[in-house]
Amino acid sequence: MRTLCLLLLLTLQLPTGAATFSFTHAGTPPDAQAAIEHAGDIWGGILESEVPIKVRVWWFPLGSAALGVTFPNGRKDFIGAPAEATWYATALANSIAGQELNPGENDMDIYLNSGTNWYTGLDGDPAPGQYDLVTIALHEIGHGLGFVGLAKKEGATGSFGLLEMADFSPLTTSFPWPQQDTLPGIFDTFLTNAQGTVLTTLENPSSPLGSAFTSNQVYWNGSFGLVGSNGTPVRIYAPSAFALGSSCVHLNEASYPAGNANELMTPFGTPGQANHWPGPIALGILRDIGWTLQEWVGISTLSAPEEPWAYPNPISDVVHLAPLDGRPTLLVVRDVQGRVMLSEEVDHEMDASGWPSGTYLVERYTAVSVQRMVLVKP
Repeated sequence: MRTLCLLLLLTLQLPTGAATFSFTHAGTPPDAQAAIEHAGDIWGGILESEVPIKVRVWWFPLGSAALGVTFPNGRKDFIGAPAEATWYATALANSIAGQELNPGENDMDIYLNSGTNWYTGLDGDPAPGQYDLVTIALHEIGHGLGFVGLAKKEGATGSFGLLEMADFSPLTTSFPWPQQDTLPGIFDTFLTNAQGTVLTTLENPSSPLGSAFTSNQVYWNGSFGLVGSNGTPVRIYAPSAFALGSSCVHLNEASYPAGNANELMTPFGTPGQANHWPGPIALGILRDIGWTLQEWVGISTLSAPEEPWAYPNPISDVVHLAPLDGRPTLLVVRDVQGRVMLSEEVDHEMDASGWPSGTYLVERYTAVSVQRMVLVKP
């Protein structure tokens, strides 16, 4: 639900292995259909999937509440699921499984506000006061691909996996609403508080979870998201007043304002601006939750090490480092708020006894490379 002054025009010839999108529309005008499907083509050139992604679009009067609302279908404990007892957006689950797990059902339902002053051109040049539909469609499809969690707050109590269709009335889905059984989404499992505690390890439901959701201090601890941010903390939108459908499912608005390369997946829209690219942090987050990106996409060339080079993880007082061909290495350690805990040449181990409990980004530099890992200290 956001626009930005960053424009990337693509000649869309999808590479081999590219994801394909199949759209069905309810009331969508033809020019709007073209803009929405153009957004699907952009995502299709970014992602790999053998299974077509099925999108139902509803052209619907949302009033002043939102530019768009997206409901991903979901699956858990499917064959090949990387994490047990965890919900995945069906489009992602199908991609991981390499087969359609939801025959006859859409992968996501997207509601777009029919009362909005839309710009439906494909060139990213809306007039002042117009919202660029390609941009908003890119954002909403991003949610349907899995940039979404299952956080909810009622009173002081926060929870994962207790969302109900009634919470979003009068909107409904074209597929059966899943009984979430207090289980988190895969996106939720990467959220931490300022101390580095993973939110899904807190009691669920609980008031500490509710406090975390409205702390303004929620961060992403996935390796690729951090790579996309060049090692700086990835802040998630968690305002003091919980907003269902916005809190804990977007990048933080103030951290990535209009004009920032990572602005697309923040919660608010800006008229007269456009952005036709997800940004490196969002692409890293999609990799963290399980998507494979096309080789030409810049962040796809960045990789976490196949074998951990710092261990144990979770760490204790001493962190051991795998040898690196005898080359001198500079080690830089940052906490989730970006503060440098260590910056020095290190041989085969480092002292972590003085580090408080939390999540840390560790970078090892040589003359020819840089390696990154996320370490956790209980």
